[in-house]
Amino acid sequence: MSKQRKKQSSMALTISLTLFRVALLLFIVAAIIRIGESAYSITYRVVSDAAIAEEPGRDVSVTINSSMTDSDIAEILEKKGLVESASVFRIQLKVFQYDGELQPGSYILNTSMTPSEMMAEMAGEEESEDSDDD
Repeated sequence: MSKQRKKQSSMALTISLTLFRVALLLFIVAAIIRIGESAYSITYRVVSDAAIAEEPGRDVSVTINSSMTDSDIAEILEKKGLVESASVFRIQLKVFQYDGELQPGSYILNTSMTPSEMMAEMAGEEESEDSDDD
């Protein structure tokens, strides 16, 4: 009877370990899927360069000091409703090569502007409206 009890105990342990491994594997798979979804969402928001609102949008005044960092500017734009996420805007600054290029000054930005249009304006790059008519 002692051998049979050891065999049952060993079998129960094997089953428990197998169930634990399966549960751990499912947890890992779920975590990988969740991380992938988050990465996709952030990447999509970075490259989509979408405006918050459609035309005509709402004009918002923004003032940039010389002491402000790109992170400070991104936070202001998010608080004023010009961008959806300050962290995404900071990534877009690097992707669109405006990192460290935003100039101090007062700007009137619009919620219908894309982040790259706002960056161009705050970097001092004036877009010519006549260039679309050529």
